[in-house]
Amino acid sequence: MFKSREIRWFYSTELKAVEKWFMDNGHTFENAIPRTDYYLPLKNQDDIGIKLREGNVEIKQRISRSKTENITRMSEGNFENYIKWSFSSAEKDGLFQEIIEGEKYNWLGVRKERIGYKLKENQNGSIIRVKLDDYPEFGCQVEYTRIKIMNEIWYTLCLEWFGEKEIEFDLSVLDNMLGDFKLQAANSMGYAEFLKKFFR
Repeated sequence: MFKSREIRWFYSTELKAVEKWFMDNGHTFENAIPRTDYYLPLKNQDDIGIKLREGNVEIKQRISRSKTENITRMSEGNFENYIKWSFSSAEKDGLFQEIIEGEKYNWLGVRKERIGYKLKENQNGSIIRVKLDDYPEFGCQVEYTRIKIMNEIWYTLCLEWFGEKEIEFDLSVLDNMLGDFKLQAANSMGYAEFLKKFFR
């Protein structure tokens, strides 16, 4: 079981200033390794998500959601706290194959191309950036993701704190990314809430 705290926004148009900021810092979609996650359609639930990811079954439950907050000068939204469980499936599980390759049971495929980095404390207590595939005991993942759902392209920006200790850093990094674009509270939500619009 893992605990996390995150704030996420979804937009149907590219956040050009954000993508440029990541590109200037060495992160591009051209170098991203895409993956497809498959979500169980839960039409009336916005606080729990169940998905298949790279051979695992993951259950992510929202346990609390803050009131709308002014995060920085150019961002507002809602912080959400989650608990996540992850279970490994048997190799070549038949049901997995039916859902992923046979496209049975109406699970929703979400193709993701993710760029970003993680923040962690070094031995001196300073905050440093590390790669997404590094796994510090605690930190914050800063990611910008291009997703494809049923031939629609969306973009999501997220800050996700993980581990037993919450790392603290200056959130004005968001303003540096955004330029003159403001992140709105109406676009602030987790995947479970966002994906409801695609479930039939």
